[in-house]
Amino acid sequence: MMKRGTAVLVIQAALCGTVVLFPGNGSGDAILDEAKKEGRVVFYASMEIQNSQRLVSLFEKKYPFIKANVTRIGSERMTTRLVSEAQAGKVSADVVHQSGFDFYGVLQKGLFESYNSPERSALPAEYKDDKGYWTINSATLNVIGYNTRLVPHAEIPKSFWDLSNPKWKGKIIMDENESKWMAGMISYYGEAKVMELMRKLATQEIQFRVGHTQIQTLAAAGEREVVGVAFANGVERLKNDGAPMDWVAAEPIIGLTFGFALVKGSPHPNAGKLLIDFVLSREGQQVIAEANYYVPRKDVRSPIMKRVPPELKVIPLPLETAKRYNEYFQLYRKVMGLK
Repeated sequence: MMKRGTAVLVIQAALCGTVVLFPGNGSGDAILDEAKKEGRVVFYASMEIQNSQRLVSLFEKKYPFIKANVTRIGSERMTTRLVSEAQAGKVSADVVHQSGFDFYGVLQKGLFESYNSPERSALPAEYKDDKGYWTINSATLNVIGYNTRLVPHAEIPKSFWDLSNPKWKGKIIMDENESKWMAGMISYYGEAKVMELMRKLATQEIQFRVGHTQIQTLAAAGEREVVGVAFANGVERLKNDGAPMDWVAAEPIIGLTFGFALVKGSPHPNAGKLLIDFVLSREGQQVIAEANYYVPRKDVRSPIMKRVPPELKVIPLPLETAKRYNEYFQLYRKVMGLK
């Protein structure tokens, strides 16, 4: 039976055209109240600073009583910093966003806290664990990039196997460490088939450089016609800036994932939980999607996916693949003839 006071509130809400929500267990209110007391949240992010700044700006607009501080830090350096802070008992970060392989290493050290955000229900099972210790909130898409002035439309490679065609010999540039892409390919096709592809690519007189930003920029400048494995968001950025670059999705689309978690022993855990809720919310995921990353949330369509044929599915690189990272790294260098 509805209590008289509650009934009055409901009637008043109906008359005013508003809805009154009654939390089921009060846990959301408790987090909010404690977050107000904390008044601050620290976010370690490996994403581009303009994207993380936009996220926290919108977060602060939603929660004006919380000041959000972002530290842009490379994924490998973040691992060292998180471990050092934990060992010294001086944890600074509340929430981390980190490249999947590095994130997995920190996860194995027990440095993350369980938080099963209600927003996780909108993500597929392969993008989260059962206990709330980690969530994959975005991914960089591995695609084939090419210089539009140097590659005729009729000759655009449609698959990674197309790159083994003799006509591309001496025309491809790649990062000297594509072991993660190779690992994703192996998980999809099996080792035998992928090793056959890698051996063929090794005969193509590929130019190797360090860093996708560099190799994509060099391709845009005409250094080579094709980027064997490009980052879709990076090529899109060059294209939007007027560079003669474009990309094509090839099966499989390996998604290089980013881990997202609450730090154990963080100074502002409740504000951290609110930030996690926001980044995983539809609004937060849309911000990341608009930066040309793939986001897994079911009710958000990444604009970059408009360029991907509907029959192609993004294959997230499993975090567990990190267990064999050194093995894949050495295998890649060996098969590609890198010293």
